[in-house]
Amino acid sequence: MRLKSWLIATLMGALGLSSCESHRQAATPKADPEPAVRGREEMRLMYGVPTMNYMIRGQVKDAQGKPVKDIRVNMLERGMEATADTLYGDPERVKEWLEESAAVTDKKGRFELTGRGTPQEQVRLMVRDVDGRKNGEYKNQLLEVKVEEGDVDRTEAGGWYQGTFRKDLDVRMEKKD
Repeated sequence: MRLKSWLIATLMGALGLSSCESHRQAATPKADPEPAVRGREEMRLMYGVPTMNYMIRGQVKDAQGKPVKDIRVNMLERGMEATADTLYGDPERVKEWLEESAAVTDKKGRFELTGRGTPQEQVRLMVRDVDGRKNGEYKNQLLEVKVEEGDVDRTEAGGWYQGTFRKDLDVRMEKKD
């Protein structure tokens, strides 16, 4: 246990975690800055990971262009391995994630996914028919949506925040054989 603590402390020191703060003293807010920093603006140092908001809206339709309700759409997180029919990982965590992070299409086939994550070159969506024969049976899909610069709103970007990716999609479902 001591070795583990020592390794963590050494790694944090090497990464500079002990110096991620303002140059002003937090404990004495009324303290006069040192002469060397007088007249300078306060500089904040951040340590973290770039983030981006995601907003993906769309409509799911069948081959004839009719809306399909009760289709579940999930945005896969970075590093998740999946096929159209399977998401790999711990079964309980996968089940929980599939249920909690899903958007389900309404009677007009519309869905909206929102979230926050690390910027990616593409977003992967898992589109699944989960209601059985209720409204017809459709093949599941794994979609890759390219994140293009024109789809990213950077008006509020700053620091580690990279802006909001917005995309509208038209998803077509194929009937199962």
